[in-house]
Amino acid sequence: MTEKVKLKKRDSTLAANPENKEKESIASPLGPSFGNEISAFAFDVESLSRANHQTMKVVENATKELVKGFNAFFKEKSIVTKTEDGETAYQIKPADFPLFKKRSKDLKASIQANMKIPQIFFCALIHQYDAFLGKLLKVAFYVKPESLNASHKQVSFSELMSFGSLDAAREYLIEKEIESIIRENHDEQVTCMENRFGLALRKDLPIWPMFIEMTERRNLYVHCDGIVSSQYLSVCQKHSFIHDNQLKAGQQLVVTKQYFDQAVDCILEIGVKLGHVLWRKLQPDKLNEADKSLHFTAYGLLLDEKYSLSRTLLQFAVNTLKKHSSESIRRMNLINLAISHYYLDNKPEALALLDSQDWSACEDKFKLAVAVLRDEYEIAEKLMQKIGKKGEVTREEYSSWPLFRTFRESKQFLRTYRKLFGKDFFIPKEEMQERSYGEESQEVVGSDS
Repeated sequence: MTEKVKLKKRDSTLAANPENKEKESIASPLGPSFGNEISAFAFDVESLSRANHQTMKVVENATKELVKGFNAFFKEKSIVTKTEDGETAYQIKPADFPLFKKRSKDLKASIQANMKIPQIFFCALIHQYDAFLGKLLKVAFYVKPESLNASHKQVSFSELMSFGSLDAAREYLIEKEIESIIRENHDEQVTCMENRFGLALRKDLPIWPMFIEMTERRNLYVHCDGIVSSQYLSVCQKHSFIHDNQLKAGQQLVVTKQYFDQAVDCILEIGVKLGHVLWRKLQPDKLNEADKSLHFTAYGLLLDEKYSLSRTLLQFAVNTLKKHSSESIRRMNLINLAISHYYLDNKPEALALLDSQDWSACEDKFKLAVAVLRDEYEIAEKLMQKIGKKGEVTREEYSSWPLFRTFRESKQFLRTYRKLFGKDFFIPKEEMQERSYGEESQEVVGSDS
């Protein structure tokens, strides 16, 4: 679910999606802000993830074509012979050998690219986090300048005179302080921040060992082509990271698709949680903006069907964060958490979450959400009729909310939608291709543009 907030003195429903996160930012546009930096970080990480997958599709397809061409060439041009041991051998005529070498080189280069490109994008993920951390620290020092009092940086009188203003001197000190923190390894960076701002940033953070492994792996790729070192193994052991298999120094690490996707989720989780803990500690008066920012981030993940990461951030929003700006946004996050459980095939957990709350006094949109998640479609249909054509849930929201993904295929939804809006509900072609529909869904005819 997403929240109705006031924009330009009018009620408007904000729908979170990755393509327009800049437009939906609820942070102040004046100067650096936690909300803007967190939103931009999430967007940049998602962009890297998509770019990696798109690039790998192209490279993998090119490699398949090269293999196909090489095999065809080899079959046509090679001469089959027998060795003295009776084994089959292949010979290439001298005239065909230059082309054979070229095809071999092209194929080897393409195979190498399949291994190197994910490593490059993986290193870019860590770089993106490092850049985000610097921006986050800049916001922290701006909103709480007294935290610079603990800095040991000194400015000479001549340097102070050259700045021309106290603001310029402050900018210089902030940059130097950020540099001193960023230069530390990733574990020490967080230790510095915990001491400086009085926070326990690694508390209840089970993903931390993987984050440390990722940062150490990045160092291996940058400095020694991914060859495992004794230092890498020692740091992983210190932070209780357990590898799937027994690694030894000298082995080479690769970035599989599964590992890269896990790395994306890890970086996003660490960055978003770190940003929100700092934000709420340093600007407790901005709780409303912080809650909306986290809500939009998690809702955007639901739209992208990234239910596992969405669940993680929503558990953080519902269970870890003890203060909420409103009961409404707490319940919306709870509903979205139940949606994550539902589509992760963990319906019992979703129902237990819903049963832990009393929904009787809530708005009809909440009751509709609960009925849909409980698969009580007859009740949901009545609530749709009660909400009506211009009620709490709009026509656009019926089409886009992840909540209704399965409900939209039911006869109850389809016939009520037709009654309310005078048109048949249009299921996008890509959804029709991705899913297997039953007979009830065959009622969908025409289009709703």
